[in-house]
Amino acid sequence: MQNKSSETTRHHFRSLAQLDLIDNFLFQATISQGEAGEEVCRILLRTILGRPFGKIRIVPQKPFLGPDVDRHGIRLDAYIEDWSTLSSDIANAELCPDIYDIEPNKTSEKAMLPKRMRYYHGLIDSHLLDTGKTYDTLPSVFIITILPYDPFGQNRMVYTIKNCCVEVPELPYDDGAVKIFLYTKGTEGNPGKELRDMLKYIEETTEQNITNPDIAAIHEAVSQAKQSREVGINYMKSWEWEDMIRKEATAEGLAEGREKGLAEGREKGLAEGRAEGREEGSANAKRTIIRNLLTQNFSEEKICQLVECSPALVAEVLSSMLHQD
Repeated sequence: MQNKSSETTRHHFRSLAQLDLIDNFLFQATISQGEAGEEVCRILLRTILGRPFGKIRIVPQKPFLGPDVDRHGIRLDAYIEDWSTLSSDIANAELCPDIYDIEPNKTSEKAMLPKRMRYYHGLIDSHLLDTGKTYDTLPSVFIITILPYDPFGQNRMVYTIKNCCVEVPELPYDDGAVKIFLYTKGTEGNPGKELRDMLKYIEETTEQNITNPDIAAIHEAVSQAKQSREVGINYMKSWEWEDMIRKEATAEGLAEGREKGLAEGREKGLAEGRAEGREEGSANAKRTIIRNLLTQNFSEEKICQLVECSPALVAEVLSSMLHQD
């Protein structure tokens, strides 16, 4: 049994050198490098949106607390303030800078994406309007999600989502809330070569995919992150900690699931009953693992990766925990 567990661990482990920029850990390590990280974000924004960016300020892994202690908070991968469009006198600027959030996401959660983005926009907005300020000072907020799968099944590389009037689609309605989904392999809509090459590099971060100076500059920052002793130590600590939590949660969950599954199998006294019992026991095991990881403040995305389950199951367990409380 130990050998099987070791094989499974080895199978899932990827060294820091093997990570791609779409992997959350490497993305965070890369953009956290001060001016080099700012330049990476500046290049990404310019490539995605097709316009230059000047002075920006980035906050990796910026948390936004929920409106109350029992309400869901969020954590943005790359929170970016664009000061280049405002007055140079930042301290006295009456307007807030436009906000950009870049979210690489390898977890398949198609059904949840629209409402997740709705919640993100609402929670971000709730922290942007100070007392005494009017609504017209609210900045625009762009949430950019980079995905290795097609979120809407139209094979497009770029999906730009804005609010509009259903009855009169051409009616101007600019509330400043913009969601951009980038599918790394999309081909419809004639995406430009720079964006195609950039997304390919983000998904497969290798020297072979360096096709222009912008990607070369990002690759330099990525290489610096991968060669950093501190980043390497943090990655191993992160992996070992997650692996320990995963093993403890798995052992507890499997024990509970196996016990329940066998009990129900004996009750039915039939092979079919035992099979159903084991199946339900396995489902209960996953629920127990998810419950344990939620109490450890793991993100929904990370739980889906560790447990290999759907976002819907995580939401179900979270909902049951809230009702119990």
